[in-house]
Amino acid sequence: MKKLNAIIGKEWAGFLGSERGVFSVYGILVLSWSFLPLYKGLGTGPIWWLFFSVVISGNFTNTVFVSERLSGSMEVLLTSGFSRDAVLWGKSIFVLAMSCAIGLLCIGISRIWVSLWGNASADGSMDVLYGFGLYCAGTCLNVGCGAWMSVRLQSPRLIPFVGILLMSLTIAGFAALPLIAPVPQWLLGPALLCLAMVFLMLARNDFNGERIIQPIHL
Repeated sequence: MKKLNAIIGKEWAGFLGSERGVFSVYGILVLSWSFLPLYKGLGTGPIWWLFFSVVISGNFTNTVFVSERLSGSMEVLLTSGFSRDAVLWGKSIFVLAMSCAIGLLCIGISRIWVSLWGNASADGSMDVLYGFGLYCAGTCLNVGCGAWMSVRLQSPRLIPFVGILLMSLTIAGFAALPLIAPVPQWLLGPALLCLAMVFLMLARNDFNGERIIQPIHL
């Protein structure tokens, strides 16, 4: 637990030490996305929060997993006494917590806009709860998929694009299920969580089986 907290603390300190431009980008994303519930008539229902989760958690995943691999500091971290499970779960918990906090902030701001300029087409309170639940479930999927792909992909910078593709295919597949059998809409969240657990287990296996120091062939 101490090593897990140390990893989370390291990531938090790194986030606080980011350039001001990073905070500006997150602020712009939150502000712009918070206006979407006012335009539900354009198709911006709760499902849109899933794509917002891809954007936010994808940015954090790039910083926490991808950037450290590209710079070589991930290898240093994995060989400095921390267990691989502590590194994986610590980083995953940090990305999940920060992404969910930003999502909650965005939804909170969106409720202010709805209360000021909302109309009958704006999201109701149940849609807000459902949307935030989907956002958190989608974030879990993005974290698990991002952690796994950071090991598997030769070009880790492709992770955000693969994340968007995976989310799109998952939503499309779930939307097609009623053609086969009736499926309640609320099952989308649990389905995303199940996929997230699959990817996290794959990431754990790859983290534990990864060879950091490569053999030298003479």
